[in-house]
Amino acid sequence: MTDIYFINDTTTSENWGCRATTRMLRKQLEEAGGNIKHTMYLSEMKSGKSLIPEKVIPKKPKNYLQKQLGIKSGLLAAIRSLGNRDHREAFKTYESITSLWDDIPGSLSSFESCAARIRNEEVHTDIHNSLQDCDLVVINGEGSIYDRRRKGRMILFIGYLSKEYYDTDCILVNHTAEISDPIVRKMAEEVYPRLDDVVFREPISARKCSYILDGDTEQYIGADSAFRFDPIEDVSDWCSFANRPEYYSIWPDSSRGFDLESPYICIGGSSIFGRLDRPPYDPTPAFKQLIKDVERDLGPVVLTACSSDKRIFRPLADELDVPLIGPRIPVQQLVDILGNASLYIGGRWHSSVLALTGGTPLITFTANTHKTQGIVEHAGLDQHVFEALQLHDEIDNILTVGHDLIESDEDFLVNRATELEKLAERNVRYL
Repeated sequence: MTDIYFINDTTTSENWGCRATTRMLRKQLEEAGGNIKHTMYLSEMKSGKSLIPEKVIPKKPKNYLQKQLGIKSGLLAAIRSLGNRDHREAFKTYESITSLWDDIPGSLSSFESCAARIRNEEVHTDIHNSLQDCDLVVINGEGSIYDRRRKGRMILFIGYLSKEYYDTDCILVNHTAEISDPIVRKMAEEVYPRLDDVVFREPISARKCSYILDGDTEQYIGADSAFRFDPIEDVSDWCSFANRPEYYSIWPDSSRGFDLESPYICIGGSSIFGRLDRPPYDPTPAFKQLIKDVERDLGPVVLTACSSDKRIFRPLADELDVPLIGPRIPVQQLVDILGNASLYIGGRWHSSVLALTGGTPLITFTANTHKTQGIVEHAGLDQHVFEALQLHDEIDNILTVGHDLIESDEDFLVNRATELEKLAERNVRYL
């Protein structure tokens, strides 16, 4: 039995895709003979050490005041103005500034000093104790490595720390890596060659990082662990219990009007919307038009609100009287819905994965990284990925593609999803 320190557990996330992939990866590890003895959750990785100690101002009141006063958005606006930076570059600068008083390094040059403090038990004794008490560190990368985000920097630092200061085997699996930022790229160049195994969940990341790793790029391409889910196949049996009125209504969201016996189209959002590190764009008018046009031309719409998509879709569901599947739905129920849809339209990675498990065709939008381009390529599809931040201009083209896809043969996608399920086993091959 291999004792594992599992890094980046996302099962407590509101994002249903995060919950799905982490649960399945943990199951894979256990099936392969692993014993997950210690866990680091995403919530521990996203937020760094505060400049103002919690002894002075407790965390919850401080967060409330910061939000009400708009401190973060104001600082970002100042950075954009003073440095003539766009939203993305300004947020990178903000991350570098806040890393100055953090215990997790903001650049490669700080790796050794930060690692020494942990090794000497000056900070993060939980990490020190867990690394000493495990045989293997398994880092569930997911979509965390991009721009200069703390969670991505922490993933790379934990990999370095494990190998260089604790002589512990470490693998980084089930992930997308977007290393265009020069600071994070230097970290990746230093860390990836040290790791005992690296498995990407899509081919674009593998190609972009191929210069760092030895050997054939193909050997580093796996697939998302969520491909191991299976939607219900007997639709008549499914309808016998799930087609009761509002069966999928989970407060505060309502599935009123969702008829499983009628072919339906799922529409989702994108991880690029509503972010401080991306250009501002209100997709609500475009989604409103898209929903109306899809219902008129293609069929009934079911909105699927993963995580932050709820801010867009809840008002639209009320206004247009369309069913909404909210973020609190159990993962297997979501798999059944997406996997039996006629079409999925959206820019969510895991919603696309779960749709593919049942052979549901995809129309994808761009996301906060190249990951949706990656899922299209990995699924073997020769399709355009529509620009999410120009959704209002893409609606006619989406409808045209939708007509063709609804009539397409789903056998190809079902077979490809089976192949990707097998590729997902590479996430645990090291065991």
